[in-house]
Amino acid sequence: MTRPAGPSAPAGRAPAPPLGRRRAAVGGALLAAFGGFAGFNLLLSALPAYAVASGAGPAGAGTLTATLMAATLAVQPFTPRLFARLGRRRSLALSGVLLGLPALALPVAASMPALAVLSAVRGLGFGVFVVAGVTFTTELFPPGSRGRALGWYGAVVGVAGVLGAPLGIALARRGAYGVTFALAAGAAALVVAGAFGFPRGAPPAAAGRPRKRRGTWRSLRPLSGPLLVEFASTTAYGVVFTFLPLTAPAAPEALLVAQGATVLSRLGAGWLIDRHGGRPVLVPAAVLTAVGAAAGAASHQPVLLLGGAALFGVGFGAVQSATLVLAMRAAEETSGEPVLAGVAWNIAFDAGTGAGSLLGGPVLALGGPPVLFPATAALLTVFLLADLGAAAVRRSGASGGR
Repeated sequence: MTRPAGPSAPAGRAPAPPLGRRRAAVGGALLAAFGGFAGFNLLLSALPAYAVASGAGPAGAGTLTATLMAATLAVQPFTPRLFARLGRRRSLALSGVLLGLPALALPVAASMPALAVLSAVRGLGFGVFVVAGVTFTTELFPPGSRGRALGWYGAVVGVAGVLGAPLGIALARRGAYGVTFALAAGAAALVVAGAFGFPRGAPPAAAGRPRKRRGTWRSLRPLSGPLLVEFASTTAYGVVFTFLPLTAPAAPEALLVAQGATVLSRLGAGWLIDRHGGRPVLVPAAVLTAVGAAAGAASHQPVLLLGGAALFGVGFGAVQSATLVLAMRAAEETSGEPVLAGVAWNIAFDAGTGAGSLLGGPVLALGGPPVLFPATAALLTVFLLADLGAAAVRRSGASGGR
């Protein structure tokens, strides 16, 4: 997630905090990142099986994840105002509470309506949490160090996935749902604890003058192609992590390989982006993600499945880094308010995850793994080709106007 940065902060941005305060905040940010994403991946992998055991079927399993992501999407546009009103510490702590309390109530919620309500509440907390994580971490560092900071933040997120996703599957297969939900609540408590590393006040960036906000959103329009690739890649993520546990005996090992490859990819992709830019990294990364997603069709061929999982992790991690760097750069070059870029990027991420979880269930029921996973790869390929075509048109228009 790294990128080169200019020597001075953009207009409208306050300088990074003193070193001592920054260290406390960085520790809190990484602790919160680990807790929030470990709990998220734990339940993302376990709740589909819990829903099936409750009689909901594959479509119901996907509906729970889609409900969570819909609530996440609904709250994200309002996060800039929330951060300005509550400040970093209380905003991040609130997200941890909204993630943790529903996990404690899950053992007594066996019906689909109750599970959906709890998923929606968790989605509100997750929406605040994911935007806060990227934005607050960026604000802690001077421009020349922000790329590395985002890279390490992404690596912690990946480690949380490495531990959370396979553990959720393993516990679900043993029927240990009570333990799963207790661990998820404990992970959310780490988010609350991490929030106390931040100062009490509001973020230094302006809470949002309407004109600047509209300018920033307009500045992201040229990035619609990369953000659509991000959407398609997280659609694949939603499909793989929701339905692979239901179709492949080697799913725990495959998801562990995918998460491990994602961790390494996020660090390595930042190095490549620093030297070559975001777009040259985005294209091969998206191709690898598509190939890895298609390998999910080999649900009973462990070697192919594990190889595909490795490709998926490498590609997916690099896609996240490239698209986030492109969005952050656009926001800083126009209005200096990266929180809005963080919102746009997270909306693409969460909308894709929800779409994959919601639409994957009916496709799986109709055609099984041989249809679901290749169709997911085809969607990503189409979006990538559309992005490449739009980029070529923009380059042609720019050269023609000289």
